[in-house]
Amino acid sequence: MGAKIDRRALLQRAALAGLAGAALPSFAQPASAQGKTLNIAGYGGALNNYLTDDFAKPFEKKTGIKVNFGSGASLALAKLQTVSGGAAQWDLINLTGAEYVAAIKEKLIVPYDYSVIDTTHVPPEYKQEYGIKFSLYLFVMCWDRKRIPDDQAPKTWAQFWDTKRYAGKRSMDANVSDGSTLELALLADGVPVDKLFPLDVERALKSLDKLGRENIIWYNTNQEPIQQLTSGAVTLAAAFDGRVLLANKAGANLGFTPDYAGVSGNYYCVSSASANKKEAFEFLNFMLNNVSGGVAYMTATAYAIPNTAELSAVPKNIADILPTNPALRNKVFIKNDAWWAANLDKTFQRFKEWQLAG
Repeated sequence: MGAKIDRRALLQRAALAGLAGAALPSFAQPASAQGKTLNIAGYGGALNNYLTDDFAKPFEKKTGIKVNFGSGASLALAKLQTVSGGAAQWDLINLTGAEYVAAIKEKLIVPYDYSVIDTTHVPPEYKQEYGIKFSLYLFVMCWDRKRIPDDQAPKTWAQFWDTKRYAGKRSMDANVSDGSTLELALLADGVPVDKLFPLDVERALKSLDKLGRENIIWYNTNQEPIQQLTSGAVTLAAAFDGRVLLANKAGANLGFTPDYAGVSGNYYCVSSASANKKEAFEFLNFMLNNVSGGVAYMTATAYAIPNTAELSAVPKNIADILPTNPALRNKVFIKNDAWWAANLDKTFQRFKEWQLAG
């Protein structure tokens, strides 16, 4: 989650520019599609292991349909395999919000079959015509408890901006679309969580001016804010909650609050060139409604499956920080994928101009 700006932004722009003739990247090869096999392009690593154990294996046991989670997910992959003219190698591809919007415009994916997928317990804000956001996560304010106890930590982004109360530098994400930097700047300037979009980019940049360029260390990889916090290079950081939790498992003592965080999540999209659309929808329904798998996945990762009926079975310390928790409904904001898809390039360019001007 939350990949580097160079890789994701360039892939988005390349695909949006129509680079259909580009050579196919060297993605991991999918499993054989003979019989009933679904191939899903994700992001690899530990998440794929959890997805395999919690969903793919139980689904195969129940239906006989094998599910293979691979890596290399991107809009470029969705485009390249669709324009090839043959059956898709990957039946489902995990896409970011902006990629999802672009894929619809280019007819790279098909609408979900909601006669197969039961969304009874899915909040409407996570359900779209062509997909549902899975593995929901938060972009949060965080601190090192050795320096700032939880009861003395900032509770709002305005407090996060207060360099008199919290002296020292802030670690902020240079990827303005992925890391919600502009949204956080607007919240710090008093914009309510439900009034963020369309983003007032100039107001956000002025808010960053108020924080002070000299008080910001910009990062480009998601591990950097964790390292900067634990080393003492910064007092506060804006980071993905999953990184904070992983750091604590490894021995760090970092705190964060889910309040006023940005909610993000990627879509599992069914390729328009897939020969296994029916099986793909069946598996999506299984992921969304298999309680034991969903609870195991959320407990292990602290990423939310958008089925609120499963929350009661999740340990309270995990449920409290999941974006789907009803207690957070009016305290978090959901990234507006359509706005970012329409404004990605010009907003990224304006932000870079602002950085260089300093």
